Amino acid sequence: MARSSASSTSVSRLPSTRESRPALIGLAVILIVGGALASAFLAIQSGDRASFVQVSREVAQGATISDDDLTTVSLPEGFEGGVPSSDRDSIVGKTAAARLVDGTVVMRTMISDEPGVAADQTRLVINVDSSPFIRGLQSGDQLALDVGSTEGGRRTVYAELVSVGEQQSGSIGGAGDDQVSIVVAIDLTCLSTVSQGIEDSSVTPALIGNVDESTLQKTCEG
Repeated sequence: MARSSASSTSVSRLPSTRESRPALIGLAVILIVGGALASAFLAIQSGDRASFVQVSREVAQGATISDDDLTTVSLPEGFEGGVPSSDRDSIVGKTAAARLVDGTVVMRTMISDEPGVAADQTRLVINVDSSPFIRGLQSGDQLALDVGSTEGGRRTVYAELVSVGEQQSGSIGGAGDDQVSIVVAIDLTCLSTVSQGIEDSSVTPALIGNVDESTLQKTCEG
């Protein structure tokens, strides 16, 4: 008697859990190793980073810095002169030695323990090329700032050095020659001249002797 066609048909069998487990383990290992390699690649590309204090809203020169004026930013770990986020509380309540605009990375030279500045003066932060001359300057030195003009001429502005910051490897953006941030006090009448020079990167400081008040008041007349 012939067997039925149903009984002669081979029955397909799904793989057992025991058989599929090695394949799943292998896939998991591949994913873990791949993820580790991807993480290592990203770490190499980004380099070591650290958190520094940044200005979140403009702070006027001579104003008291509040916690709400500050935020944090991630920068290369070797960035010199910046205030680490762990030291944020140390500058809250201190005085801004210069005008701090939104987005500025806070440097120690921008902070003062003094209550403010003279009514006829203002302070500005100037980034200049690092040199033995600049690094040898001391607070209180009187400087002649050679400032470029948008009309193509140059002006001399007399200033008093407030402080010299630490040398930075490259500009704040991470490129260019080594730079140093200096804070100078100038007469208010020279504010627009020096500010334009800072924007144009056309300010060159030189050390001079003592200058009397009448000379300081005439420095921006032309």
